[in-house]
Amino acid sequence: MKAFLLSVLALSLSLGLFAQLSCYEIQYTEAANYDSPYMGQNVIVKGIVTAIRSGQGLYLGDEDGGAWTGLYVQDATSANEYVLGDKVQLSGKVVELQGVTTLSTISARNKLSSNNPIPITALSTADLPFGDASLSERYEGVLVRLNNVEILSPMDNFGMFTVADESGIASKLDDVLYVPQASTIVVGDWWFQMQGVVDFHSSAGYKILPRNSDDLIKVDDVSSSVITLKGVPNAQPNQNCLMDVITTKLNTEWEIREYRMKISFDPAEVLFQGYDTGGTLSQGTMNYTLSEAGDEVDMHFVATNPMVSAETAKLLKLKFMPLSFGDITIHLESFSYDGVNIRSLTDGVINAKISKNIAYLNITTLKAGNSIDRKNIFDPTQNEKINFEYGTKTGFLARALIRIYDAQGRLVATPVNQNIVSTTGIDNFAWNGRDSNMKPLAPGLYYCHLEVSNRESGARYKTVQPVVIKSRLK
Repeated sequence: MKAFLLSVLALSLSLGLFAQLSCYEIQYTEAANYDSPYMGQNVIVKGIVTAIRSGQGLYLGDEDGGAWTGLYVQDATSANEYVLGDKVQLSGKVVELQGVTTLSTISARNKLSSNNPIPITALSTADLPFGDASLSERYEGVLVRLNNVEILSPMDNFGMFTVADESGIASKLDDVLYVPQASTIVVGDWWFQMQGVVDFHSSAGYKILPRNSDDLIKVDDVSSSVITLKGVPNAQPNQNCLMDVITTKLNTEWEIREYRMKISFDPAEVLFQGYDTGGTLSQGTMNYTLSEAGDEVDMHFVATNPMVSAETAKLLKLKFMPLSFGDITIHLESFSYDGVNIRSLTDGVINAKISKNIAYLNITTLKAGNSIDRKNIFDPTQNEKINFEYGTKTGFLARALIRIYDAQGRLVATPVNQNIVSTTGIDNFAWNGRDSNMKPLAPGLYYCHLEVSNRESGARYKTVQPVVIKSRLK
């Protein structure tokens, strides 16, 4: 019977049918060249998202972790669609991509669940020498953790540096997914923890790719905490949304009872609507002050009991109302725990996506020094430009055409005639006030005409806004 089942499996693979596999089954090999036994075959893989390579792909891991349990997936759509902790099922072809076993040509995607524990494998640097394939190949694509390591070399021009624990055998780290400050990588310093997914490059060997600042902890105390404003991917204008404030672990012995936080934002893009403490660590008394301009919030929290979490957790939820489409940045200006300033701070972005088939156009003025004016008036002689923010629900399936007409209705410029390539469905173009022959247009009233066409249905959507070119009086 076993021989019969193996024959059926071999026949299925030879016919290009899909086999249901784990990352381990795809990666484990005894071949001298380390190729997967499923190389060139179509398979279905189930795993948990452990890391994301923005706009390119993601890494999957089997639930229990360990050797051979990681896999890189080359697929921009999956990278944009899934987040860490998602359990997904993907159909694709197993290939060798520059020495890395990869699932490519993705034909089907299925999200099974969210917020799953992310598998991570603890190693010694002796388990992952960057130049020894016989030991390191088994961890290709696996999320791994090193503890108590010494910096052996500074960060080079390629963003790589080496570390070693007490074994004295060097492992390599690279800044492909996250770029740490080079000034913090000091030879001779010891770090409490470094982690990331394992990658391979023919010239650099095996290397660990930290995913964010949370993966690099120098000292195991509160000063090494990392505070992150988590992005909001599907907000809508004029509707409230919640942005999570995420903290790394808070040990019991730290006895954290207080924090202060300052955030800033553009009140023309978003309004602060307060906060929510449900399901967070912030159980106690909160006070906050909104600046007169409505662009800054100072928050002070005092806990009823010490705040404790063994891992990354929600500290607080901030409530905002976006006023327009596009990416709206919330800046985390400062943060402290019990008077200890936290330096690793990450801003958050609210992405208000267009939910209707429309031609969206928002015009602002880019002044010298990169300041922004909300008026549709600009002076090119003062190095000012007009910024067209345009888009539609169809996003990358759409083509945008922006034409500039003078007050007499004559076409004078066509600054945009291209596909919308942003995954949010919104692109930008800064126009310098010149016509189609690159000659400066005279001061006066002009009209910006946006036409967005759906490349699938052929439907077209249009809108028009005025633009004024001004000039300084002599």
